[in-house]
Amino acid sequence: MAVAKNFFLVDTLNVGVVQSFPEIAPPGARFKYSERADTKKSDMTDTFDCEFDNANAPTKILRFCVSRICYAADEDDPERKRRFQEMQVLLQRAKTAH
Repeated sequence: MAVAKNFFLVDTLNVGVVQSFPEIAPPGARFKYSERADTKKSDMTDTFDCEFDNANAPTKILRFCVSRICYAADEDDPERKRRFQEMQVLLQRAKTAH
């Protein structure tokens, strides 16, 4: 959820169904969300996906997707690649702050 909150620049996010897949490589998680607090879980249509380097903390994000747009280190699009790099920096800052 930290990735999504940082991406959307919000303190809270209305989250619906969450699925995690620590058994597959790379491990990941997916969830439905809404930026509106009053949206019912059954009405959520937007999806956020993340892939990590391992299933146990501390983890490093390898890729994340917001609906159908994905961000990764090997991204060809410079803006998407930068957003991915920004997310890595923000997550690293959060780890060192605790």
